[in-house]
Amino acid sequence: HLGPVCWKNENAFDAMNKADDLIKEYIAAGFKKIHLDCSMECADDILPLSDEIVAERAARLCLKAEKEAMRLFGSSDILYIIGTEVPPPGGKSEDLSELETTNPDHALKTLNVHKESFMKHGLSDVWQRVVGLVVQPGVEFSHTSIVQYVPQKARQLKALINTVENIVFEAHSTDYQNPDNYKLLVQDHFAILKVGPQLTFAMREALYALSHIEAYLIDVEKCSNLYETCEAEMTAAPKYWNTFYAGSEEEKKFLRHFSYSDRIRYYWTNPKVANAVRLLFKNLSENPIPLPLISQFFAEQYGEIMKGTLQNNPEELVKSKIKSILKSYAAACNGEAKV
Repeated sequence: HLGPVCWKNENAFDAMNKADDLIKEYIAAGFKKIHLDCSMECADDILPLSDEIVAERAARLCLKAEKEAMRLFGSSDILYIIGTEVPPPGGKSEDLSELETTNPDHALKTLNVHKESFMKHGLSDVWQRVVGLVVQPGVEFSHTSIVQYVPQKARQLKALINTVENIVFEAHSTDYQNPDNYKLLVQDHFAILKVGPQLTFAMREALYALSHIEAYLIDVEKCSNLYETCEAEMTAAPKYWNTFYAGSEEEKKFLRHFSYSDRIRYYWTNPKVANAVRLLFKNLSENPIPLPLISQFFAEQYGEIMKGTLQNNPEELVKSKIKSILKSYAAACNGEAKV
């Protein structure tokens, strides 16, 4: 998901130059599917940003990517996603009740304008590797609410895809949907489902559950104090959450730990937080978790342990919690795929 968004507070010239360098780094790292997203306006852009400018910038980045792939590897098989119906990273800030789906006419215009820009830049062959268009099927989440997919609201949009060759829809912010909705989204041609915060949210749930177990089993002076450490480090370095969370101090404290947008995910590599996690794992590895506490805090994993398909150790419990989310996506996209 590459473009000038990281530098949207700078002028377009500088932001796009940095986006050029960014996409070349991703190509060098071996990434094969890239969403060319230039929908975020830069500091000196005239608003609203036109489809033509967005498409022109996307084609520019594509050209950079192709040249870098040819320089490094002698060929390119990179797949591209386009589209401007991109929700805010990490979900909406306000509570939600429902969303408008992408207007089919606007989706078609986005496709056509991007195609024209690709042709203008000599990327006609590359256009065959543009496989997805980002649209809004009517799914989103905020800090504490979720808008679930309603197929009837997307019927006009999904009808569009039958008129376009070699393109599927890509849906963002599909986190936290009911499992059956993932199957419905795939059936309706939203064949690429982006998930992000829900995976780290599940990891945080598992780690906090383990910290509760730790409190029952380990002497207070030897505990990891994971929650307290996270709170201290997040308040000491608020740059990853302070523009996302609003309200009273108590409300912001709640959101720091439990918001669906899961800004806490940026702190797991913080040295003090990482050390707390290591101590948590150490404590619960040296003092095996009794099955009744597994049942209390990890109901799904308890069943797997009883069947002998999961080891009773803290790291495996965390991984299993994350995989339980991925399984819903795998089931929708590939049947009952193993994760």
